[in-house]
Amino acid sequence: MYKLSIYTDYALVSAMITSLLVYAVGIMQFLAPFTKKKAAVWAAGATYAGIIGIMYFVPEEFSNLAAYSAAIVAAFIVFTLIDRRNYPQKVFLAFTFFSVRWLTGAVTNVVWLAVSMPLMGVLIENLLDNYDLLISMYVLFDAARAIVHSAIMYLMIVIFHKVFVTKSNDMSIKEAVMLILPSACNINNYRMLLYFNSIDTREINVKPFDFPSLVYYIISYAAIIVMICFFEQIKAAQRKEKENAMLVMQTDNIRDYISGAESLYRDIRAVRHDMRNHLAVLESLHERGENEAFESYLREARARIGNDPGISSGDPVTDVILTEKQSEAAKRGISFECDFHYPSDLKDGALDMSIILNNALNNAIEAAEKCPENERNIAISSSRKKNAFIITVTNSCTGAEIADGELPATTKSDSENHGFGLLNIKNTAEKYGGGIEINCKGGKFTLTVMLMLQ
Repeated sequence: MYKLSIYTDYALVSAMITSLLVYAVGIMQFLAPFTKKKAAVWAAGATYAGIIGIMYFVPEEFSNLAAYSAAIVAAFIVFTLIDRRNYPQKVFLAFTFFSVRWLTGAVTNVVWLAVSMPLMGVLIENLLDNYDLLISMYVLFDAARAIVHSAIMYLMIVIFHKVFVTKSNDMSIKEAVMLILPSACNINNYRMLLYFNSIDTREINVKPFDFPSLVYYIISYAAIIVMICFFEQIKAAQRKEKENAMLVMQTDNIRDYISGAESLYRDIRAVRHDMRNHLAVLESLHERGENEAFESYLREARARIGNDPGISSGDPVTDVILTEKQSEAAKRGISFECDFHYPSDLKDGALDMSIILNNALNNAIEAAEKCPENERNIAISSSRKKNAFIITVTNSCTGAEIADGELPATTKSDSENHGFGLLNIKNTAEKYGGGIEINCKGGKFTLTVMLMLQ
């Protein structure tokens, strides 16, 4: 009996420490996708564990609500001090984690009591005279409960991460308030349950750890998830609207390119017309032996015609785009190599090709410009493998390496209004039954676009 009493004392402390560790690791897992600063995640977890540990061991007693609220507030203050951005989102995360923490504990209690109590009653009845074996059974039960506790928290956090897609987007105060409401209701309900547990529940028929309570807890968590899903649908619709606006803008730009291409070809026809006249004059001067006049006229004609720096790809609209991007790159000190040839069997595809080239080369110029002056370069090429037309754009960059195929996040501060370039390229490529591949290693960013042509 003495051994059992000692074990009970140790078990209480062990259960507290285990619970503390589960929640501390949980808050780190919960916050990890929302920041690139690992120090912020570790600091938040350590702060949470420290506050709870201090409140447990200090002589003065604190209510569960006060202790957990203080720990979560302190953890998120530390997290915010290290990762100073997107403050409304951090407030939303603080409220949400409080609900997840409470619901994890509540669901664990319901599930564990339903499973363990009948089995534990049988074990106690049969092992009451064998304290060593009974204590071993208690240890196994405590370990199993810790595993169940961890699994439930892990599952809740994974579901939350899966439905909350726009983790890197800035959140407005109004959006944060909307998303906080279910968690705020849960916190209030948590306080009410604590009150009901402090009075004689037999008279009011409240059993916080029975099956109806489990259903209530699941509904409470579902309310958070449904609200986030609703929020994501709104954000997706807004993003789609902005994508369409970008496409309309690019279509308007293409009209300008087409107009420029028509103007270019009119100029070329005018030059060809004038060239016949120039050649006739030069031929006449040569036949008459007027060498001085011949050389003077030749110099003037050469100066007037000038050198044509344009790129010839086989398509007038594409020529204008590539020539314009070559000129823009030159102004920014970026070398520009072009070996691009427009596919002859891509009929009525000038608009789609312009979307690909404009977005790809705009991104390439923006990235290359951030490199040291002697390392700025862009290269665009095309190749053909049966029905597959492949476009490759390579540029120097200073960004971190990314996995193959992963769409990198925009580096601009206004992330909600930028970052559509690669997405538009991807959508256009998929329209032709193709796709894109992305690779960024060793200071080189490579975009490969494949179009399947008939």
